[in-house]
Amino acid sequence: MNLYNLRISKNDQIVKLSISVDSKEFGKKELWFSTEKQYANGICTSHFDAFLVGLLFPAMKYGEDIHIEGTVSSKLLFNINHYVIPLIKSFSPSCKKINVTADTLVSENFEGDGVGTGFSGGIDSFCTVYDHFELEDNPEYKINSFLFLNVGAHGSDDENKVRNKYNLRYEYLREFPKEIGLDFISVDSNLYLFHPWGHQKTHTLTSAAGIIFMQKLYSKYYYASAGLDYSDIIKTASNYIDIDVGAYCDSILLPLLSTESLDFIPDGAQYTRVEKTVRIMNYEPVYRYLNVCVSGDDTHENCSVCSKCCRTLMTINSSGKIEDFQNLFDIPKYKAKAEKKYLVEQVLNKEKDPFAKGNINFAKENDIDLPGMLYCRIAGMNWAFKNKLIKFANGNLSEVSKKRLKRFILR
Repeated sequence: MNLYNLRISKNDQIVKLSISVDSKEFGKKELWFSTEKQYANGICTSHFDAFLVGLLFPAMKYGEDIHIEGTVSSKLLFNINHYVIPLIKSFSPSCKKINVTADTLVSENFEGDGVGTGFSGGIDSFCTVYDHFELEDNPEYKINSFLFLNVGAHGSDDENKVRNKYNLRYEYLREFPKEIGLDFISVDSNLYLFHPWGHQKTHTLTSAAGIIFMQKLYSKYYYASAGLDYSDIIKTASNYIDIDVGAYCDSILLPLLSTESLDFIPDGAQYTRVEKTVRIMNYEPVYRYLNVCVSGDDTHENCSVCSKCCRTLMTINSSGKIEDFQNLFDIPKYKAKAEKKYLVEQVLNKEKDPFAKGNINFAKENDIDLPGMLYCRIAGMNWAFKNKLIKFANGNLSEVSKKRLKRFILR
């Protein structure tokens, strides 16, 4: 895989940095990152660092060595060849060991004074903001701007659909940074087209690439953790092999992606997800901007019934504050359509899933009634049987018969 022809283009509003990619797997393609013109001084226009990090996993997946016809951070290239490649191979055993070379290595420090983090409106994001903007006293470590990345979290199948969701969420979330007087810098990219396995698997690498694109701006960047605390990361890392690189090794991987100019700080693993959720209940903006949904709908709103909405609402309910979030969640919808089944799933998964364990223990601490294990096992078998019937109907019956059977099963 050859990376070459680093170039910059501009229009009245946007500055775009692009390279050409010549790959056995992808053919000849363009990879680009862009941001608004007012933030152009933060773009590292001389280095291929962002592109290298963004394409590292695809190159390893397809067994292609990388050669860069241009300049790369000496520190980054050293860490990638010696440490990051073996780490990624341990995460995804189908990946191949590759070699990365570049025409020019430099140890340049751009001496930016930015201290950044991403702002998505989620639990992890808000906890980092609360700790390192609201409560942080040290100016060297106090957050002074936010990034909002389009590198995969908004989908990957249809470019127009992806960009529409990205813009909707950005417009919705931008009110909070405006309210507290911080820049909310939008970084767009087509990087997700090089990651056909989806965002969850490689999100740390794709997000780090978008951040490194702005490394002339930042000296430090807090990367909000994948939601597990240190203890659970150690206990459950093997559960995330080839599934979620962040849950597998964020705390190890992120510092190795730092450059001479930019230090990545993995933040949040000092808390469990329940502890984070309870902690940010002290932060008033959470009651107006919390956004946790992963439903995939073409909207910025919380659906109130997806896995992350349910997880969050279960914790909030145990804290006694669920009615305080009725403007952000459809509480009656959650109670009627999702809560009962979700509680059953959490009881059944308590010993396997650290998020379920945390929520179950927190509910018990607050005297919340939970279904018993026997009931949960029977209900779980019943739902499993219904799902099998629905799959059978979808594959073997006429449309009329399918509808009749589904009405019978789901009533």
